[in-house]
Amino acid sequence: MKYKITEDPKEIQRIARQIMADNPERYPAGMQDDFMRTYIEFLPDEKRLAEMFYEAVYCQQMYGTSFLEYGIYGFEHLSHAQKAEYVTWFSRFIYMAFLNRDRDLHWLDNKFEAYTLLKPFYKREAMLLTGEEDFDAFCAFTAKHRSVFVKPVNLELAEGVHRLTVDETTDRKAVFRALLTEAAALSCEDVTRPVDHRLILEEEIVPSQAIAAFNPKEMSVLRVTTILVKGKVHFFHPVFRLMLGDGIEKSGEMYSVDALIDAETGIVVTDGMTAIGTTECHPVSGLKIKGFVMPQWAELKKMLEEAALKLPTLRYIGWDVAHSEKGWCIIEGNTNGELFFQMCVGHGVKREFEDLIGFHVPYGFMLETVEQLVENRKKARS
Repeated sequence: MKYKITEDPKEIQRIARQIMADNPERYPAGMQDDFMRTYIEFLPDEKRLAEMFYEAVYCQQMYGTSFLEYGIYGFEHLSHAQKAEYVTWFSRFIYMAFLNRDRDLHWLDNKFEAYTLLKPFYKREAMLLTGEEDFDAFCAFTAKHRSVFVKPVNLELAEGVHRLTVDETTDRKAVFRALLTEAAALSCEDVTRPVDHRLILEEEIVPSQAIAAFNPKEMSVLRVTTILVKGKVHFFHPVFRLMLGDGIEKSGEMYSVDALIDAETGIVVTDGMTAIGTTECHPVSGLKIKGFVMPQWAELKKMLEEAALKLPTLRYIGWDVAHSEKGWCIIEGNTNGELFFQMCVGHGVKREFEDLIGFHVPYGFMLETVEQLVENRKKARS
């Protein structure tokens, strides 16, 4: 169903209520309460929060934003023309379907397959945990690497990722059986994408001193987006993601301060930004963020260019990378990476993005159409 484009606040509220009435499965009871509980500490005005919830519903339908994007992009203060310039949570799937071949998504969506294909760029050891037959390999791996990360093979948004520490006092048989139980219990809200009930164990990345100085307890990372156009790899608005919470065990956008990096020089060109404001210095170390020069920037670009060219049918990849004691290494590649860097850019990049890839989508967003596209892509991944 098409809804009216308007900038009138009262009309937005009315249309949002109609959207919710038309789509009760998308907006179940309790969603508004969850929204208000999330934002009440930032904006104690409950009346205004209620209005914002309906504005966020309207923006989701009309522009494809997630509720998080509504806040971090400041949609509350933007005109229709400004909102339409953002590549949003849902609208990105239109472009991903054009840029990335569905039947090849497994190359990166399966994290162990990605590790196997791009092993030289990971610069660490990993093993696949499938069943009882892997116990001896597990013992050998954890004897060599006392701190490892456990990752489900094909879940997203850091779901199920955690650190495992073992030493000479550890009952490895008990830990191993617990991991097999954990793998068997893996589940996902996405019912169209079967879960791979296997786990990956990875040697822990030790960050370099230059990066660790910002937060010694949590590893800060980069999100570097590569776009392959006519055989050339373009680096699209890389971001320094300075971790605040549980590091790579959490989905970055909620637990980080992000800052934009100049793709040519590797110099950080903005202050750190979060969903609720900006900061000149990292809250943990007090180090200034803007002006920081990424170490070995040319080496990072060369590494990701080589990696991207190995996957020619996946032309849009959001790489998570870390600078370690061994140099730059890939954490993982994402085939449908979000464009949260628009928060740091300060405006939508739809026009710039479309000009680069040579694919233009006329305005006229339909959430229902994209939801069907998402379902089709999920089935292709499975």
